[in-house]
Amino acid sequence: MSEQYPSEQPIEDPARVRGALKFFRIMALIAGVALLVLVLEMVLKRGMGNDALSWWSPVHGLLFMGFVASVYNLGTKLRWPMGRMVGYVLTAFVPLLSFWLEHKVTREVQGQLAVAAPAAR
Repeated sequence: MSEQYPSEQPIEDPARVRGALKFFRIMALIAGVALLVLVLEMVLKRGMGNDALSWWSPVHGLLFMGFVASVYNLGTKLRWPMGRMVGYVLTAFVPLLSFWLEHKVTREVQGQLAVAAPAAR
C-alpha cells in the first residue's frame, strides 16, 4: 500500500481550488513583472544614479506579499507541505522564475481538478 502525498489526496472543494488557482496565477504573473521592474529600478538607481523609479520598491513589497498569500491560499487548499510552499515563494526572488512556476503549478492543479471532476458527479 503506497502512501499518498498531501497534494495527491482528493480535492474536497474543486470550486474553491479553482478560485485559489486563479488568484495564484494572477499574483505569480504580477510578481514576475514587479520583480523585473524592481531590477530595472536597481539598475537605474545604482548604475546610473537615476531615482525615477525609487517609489517602486514599496509597491513591489506589497505585491510580493500578495504572491505569498496566494501561494499559502492555494497550498492550504491542496494540503501542500510547508516546505513546498516556502520553495514556491523563494522562486519569486529569481527574475522570470515565477512565470515558469505559474505554468508548472497551473498544469499540475488543472490535472488534479480534471481527476476530481468525474468524482464530484
